[in-house]
Amino acid sequence: MKILITGANGFIGSHIVEKFIQKGHQVRCLVHKNVTWLKNKPVELFYGNITQPDTLVQAIEGVDFVFHCAAVLRVLKPEEYYKINHIGTKNLVEAVYKYNPDIRRFVYISSQAAMGPIKGENEKECPVSDYGRSKLLGEKEVLSFKDKLAVTILRPAAVYGPRDTDLLPFFKFAEKGIFPILSGKKNSFIQMVFVKDVVEICDMLTQKEKFQKDIYFLAENRAYTWQEIGKTIERISQKNIKIFVVPAWTVKTIALASELFMRLKNKPSKLNRDKVKEFTQECWVSDPSNTEKDFGFKFTDLETGIKITYNWYKENTWL
Repeated sequence: MKILITGANGFIGSHIVEKFIQKGHQVRCLVHKNVTWLKNKPVELFYGNITQPDTLVQAIEGVDFVFHCAAVLRVLKPEEYYKINHIGTKNLVEAVYKYNPDIRRFVYISSQAAMGPIKGENEKECPVSDYGRSKLLGEKEVLSFKDKLAVTILRPAAVYGPRDTDLLPFFKFAEKGIFPILSGKKNSFIQMVFVKDVVEICDMLTQKEKFQKDIYFLAENRAYTWQEIGKTIERISQKNIKIFVVPAWTVKTIALASELFMRLKNKPSKLNRDKVKEFTQECWVSDPSNTEKDFGFKFTDLETGIKITYNWYKENTWL
């Protein structure tokens, strides 16, 4: 099979690339500039930009599957979320329909943020951030083609694992003996999904033609408090860690200061007010039971996933 992956050098995309190489597929990677995780790998590199439709044509032609992972999580201006996550997705799915309408499946890696907190698969979406709203609009573009193309949308919860840079700061804090809870609440809940589980579901999507749902949530079928996550890291790292709650107003103030400082460098801030809107929600819980049923899949438990992640950070001197 010939498979195109956008955002192939990103956290999730690079793991999908490795899986399909291992399976013996021909892998095409649509990349922008950085190819750190793709060096010396047997892939076809296509340099393009989903905001520029003309750059997509060659990469799309002749592939059996498209896995659309390309997205922005942090930006200088909110409109950039919509330019890339919404319009970029629109450009890509339109180009696929125009230049490769017989494709076997178009898979969009969306986000739990597109749904918003505390919702089930049949409830109305209510994203709380610009990032979430832009991903939801991207979903709608993909679903508008569902009568013309085979499409599937995956909504992973908070993805973690080797190469993840988002959870890394919490591991670094833990190495110093502290674990700040940025939600402003001791008992706020969050669901997690190990990156290898996302990859396995993607692989399964290439193995049969029909699926019961257009949208699948990806998450371990239980929620954790940030305190439980901190305690898990404490056990695995064998560090004595002080877990404490940072007030929401403090997190918002730090995010604003960080944005202003990084703006001077013309770079997006890792902690920003849009992300704080997500952090400070009381409960990020979705129902992955349809995913478990339709794919016959059991998600990795947090203890196992955190241990693998921690060991990888150590082995690669990220900690």
